Amino acid sequence: MAAIDGDIRGYAAVLQPGRRKTTLALSGAAAALAVAIVSFLVHGGDQNAARFAALMVFRASSVAFLLYYLATPLAGLVRTGAVLSFARQRTGLALAFVCAYAVFLGCALAPDYLSGAHIALPTLAFSIFSGVILAVVVAGEFAGRVDAEWRPALRAMECVGVAYFWLVYAIDDLDHISGPHRPDYFYNVSLLVLVLALLMRFAGNFLERYKLARD
Repeated sequence: MAAIDGDIRGYAAVLQPGRRKTTLALSGAAAALAVAIVSFLVHGGDQNAARFAALMVFRASSVAFLLYYLATPLAGLVRTGAVLSFARQRTGLALAFVCAYAVFLGCALAPDYLSGAHIALPTLAFSIFSGVILAVVVAGEFAGRVDAEWRPALRAMECVGVAYFWLVYAIDDLDHISGPHRPDYFYNVSLLVLVLALLMRFAGNFLERYKLARD
C-alpha cells in the first residue's frame, strides 16, 4: 500500500511549485471533452456512442493519472532539468487529472440521464464516491497552504485518493482481461504500465529515503 500511495515529500519540498495550475486544469478538461465529442460523433451519435465516449474518456483520464502519479518519483530517479520542470507541475497535473476524470463521470451518467432512464444505483454511488475522492486529492495538493495542524491529515487523505484511483484503473484492467470480453490489448498494456509505474514510484521513494538515511 505504501508503494501505491507513497510520495517523496522530502524531495518534493525543495521543488518550487509550477505556476501553470489553471492552464493544466483547463487543458485536462478540454482534452477529455474533445475525446468525448469525437468518440461520440465517430461512433454514431446515439446512446451506445455516448457509452463508448465515456469509455474513451476513462482511458484518457488514465493517461492524465499516470502523468500526475509519476511526476515526483521521476524527479527523484532522473534529476535532469526537463524532469524537474515536469515535477514542479505536479499540482497542475493533479488538477488536469481531476478535471479529466470529472468529465468521465459526467459522460458515464449522461446516457441514462438524457434518455430519462433510471440511473443504476451502483453507477450513481460510484460517481458520487469518486467525486468525493477527487475533492480529497485536490485538497491534499493544496495542503501546504493551510494551517500546519491540518497538513498531515490532508496529505494522508491525498494518499488514500491516489491509491483509490490506482486500484480503480488496475481492477478495471483485470476485469477486462479475465472477463468474457472481446480481445482488447489496451487493458493488457494499461495494466503493465500501471505496474511499472508502481515499481517506479516505489523505487523513487526507496532511493530518497535511502539518501536521507545516509545524510
